[in-house]
Amino acid sequence: MRCRVWVAILLLFAVACGRGPTPAPSPSSSPASPSPAPATPRGEKAVLTVWHSWEPSEEAIVRTLLEDYRSLKPDVTVRLRRVPVDRILSEYQEAVLAGEGPDLLIGRSSWIGYLADGHTIVSLESLLENGFWDAYYPFAVEGVRYNGERYGVPFACETVALYYNKAFVLDPPTSTNRLLELAAVWQGEEQAGLAFPLSFYNTIGYLYAFGGQLFDEQGNSLLDTPETRAWLFWLYQVKTSPGVVATDNYSDADARFKAGRVAMTVNGSWALSDYVQALGEGKLGVARLPMVSSTRAWPTPFVGCQVLLVNPATLPSHPKTTLDLLRFLGGPVFQRLLVARSRTIPTWKEIDLSGDPLLKAFLEQAQAGRPRPTGGRLEVYWDATEALIYNVTTRRVPVDVALEETRRQLEKALAEPEGSAP
Repeated sequence: MRCRVWVAILLLFAVACGRGPTPAPSPSSSPASPSPAPATPRGEKAVLTVWHSWEPSEEAIVRTLLEDYRSLKPDVTVRLRRVPVDRILSEYQEAVLAGEGPDLLIGRSSWIGYLADGHTIVSLESLLENGFWDAYYPFAVEGVRYNGERYGVPFACETVALYYNKAFVLDPPTSTNRLLELAAVWQGEEQAGLAFPLSFYNTIGYLYAFGGQLFDEQGNSLLDTPETRAWLFWLYQVKTSPGVVATDNYSDADARFKAGRVAMTVNGSWALSDYVQALGEGKLGVARLPMVSSTRAWPTPFVGCQVLLVNPATLPSHPKTTLDLLRFLGGPVFQRLLVARSRTIPTWKEIDLSGDPLLKAFLEQAQAGRPRPTGGRLEVYWDATEALIYNVTTRRVPVDVALEETRRQLEKALAEPEGSAP
């Protein structure tokens, strides 16, 4: 079991919750484990810091929420600090190893493995009450698990689905054969049926629907299989089908759909607000990715989450106050605000989406998806598989040759020391 929390954290938390102390594992001998800071004396005002990399408009949503929190917790001051996304991980790690940094880090589920391996985030297994996770969708809970332990509280998620323009499509396709048949209705230069960015993230769900996998539990590649070949052949079929603009240029597909020049596209939930603005609420539709006609299996796209992570260096100073803020920012009040203003996929089960059928469709797709792996190995396979798709569909490299090139690329990348930031 990975290093989670040393004795001081658990003792302080147990006292705060009115329970007796729980036996804890021995403190880690790793130099990454800082010495506990003194707890906030009773009656003094606690000051908590949250680091994030949101844009100003997103930060404004949180500041609005924290005004409500101030009325609930008048003895707590919460300070936000924005760190550019290209620097936040390195600055956070340096701060934690120096015994400093924020109380909470707002990040992505894909960071969890990297930070857990560096002992710079806390496992939440022993810190949150029994039943805490029951309020969250299982796909979100599984999305914060690393080596069997949950390290973050997910408060928003994203995945890909099928968008369609109701001016052209009223009954969205439910199979890949029907998808390509419908796309072929519009074969004009100015009006196409489907814009499909053939990227790793947009297409990986279909690899699983063909029965393929990226790697096994030991990290060994599983790409050179008949299932992967079937997937690659289908992607090439999509690329060459009439009425389809299949491209490695995300911006091109995105612009075509917003301009009304394609009937359908595959894209993520992050584009929902932009598409509503471009087409209008009444003209936009969202549906589950069509199932593979040959296998009768539904694609399972990756679901990534925004998460709240706890700093082991600062937690001993005010454990109860930190965990109270964690529960609040991870709970339904914040999520309802994000749903209303940013249309993000919620993780709290009881949030009502009946008034937002587009977001509800994305939630249903997320429930049918698979949590994006939290380990760093995915990043290596991501780059290699992206190149594999491009080689087969755009460069038209024979599949066997492309797979052999991918094998060499993976061998070289996997031989390098692990631990690079995601």
